[in-house]
Amino acid sequence: MEVNKLKWDSDFFNIKVGEIINPDTNVIVLKGKFDLIYLKSEKNCEAKIEGYVNSFTETKVLFSKLIDQKREINQNVFSISETNFNIDDLYNLAFESGKMSRFNLDKKFGRTKFEKLYVKWVDNSINKIFADDVLIYKENNQTLGFVTYKTENNFATIGLIAVDSFSQGKGIGSKLIDAVENKLISNGVYKLIIPTQLENTNACGFYEKKKYKISQTTVIKHFWKK
Repeated sequence: MEVNKLKWDSDFFNIKVGEIINPDTNVIVLKGKFDLIYLKSEKNCEAKIEGYVNSFTETKVLFSKLIDQKREINQNVFSISETNFNIDDLYNLAFESGKMSRFNLDKKFGRTKFEKLYVKWVDNSINKIFADDVLIYKENNQTLGFVTYKTENNFATIGLIAVDSFSQGKGIGSKLIDAVENKLISNGVYKLIIPTQLENTNACGFYEKKKYKISQTTVIKHFWKK
């Protein structure tokens, strides 16, 4: 079976990473050598890859909503270009954001690689490679949350969203989402997509309260070479 080589992942993790989407058989024999295969399918399948072990499985979901009105502007939310910040605060928030991600929960990666990935994600969001903007929530000069988003054509997607673990449940995440929605409406964009994991029940419940609905589901399995 042909496998799509993922150049960015391969270069970043310094291993050969490939991707198979919606396999048409449950027993897969690979052409080419890979250290790690992401197998992605619309529904959970019992596929096996000869010579590989399935180390982790998650169900990725995309929440989406058509934005119909602006929300009240919160004075504690700033664009990253408009305020001072400590980069380490953003890194630590990003680690909190990724605690349910497959790169953290699949122990084959290890904590160091997980943190390097999320540091890279923050850096590339600030320099506008991965994001249009980074919005920061601050109280008493402390950064308690942030969100990144990227616009493509007529919709936008949340990249990272995180709230300090000691400040969760206080409406900060909701204010950050509202701020993104306001930015998008001002730019003529009326659809926002937010990815998370179905297993992350707290996040799913939060987005449902914000009137987002699941628009796409993908089961992702990690297969590492034995």
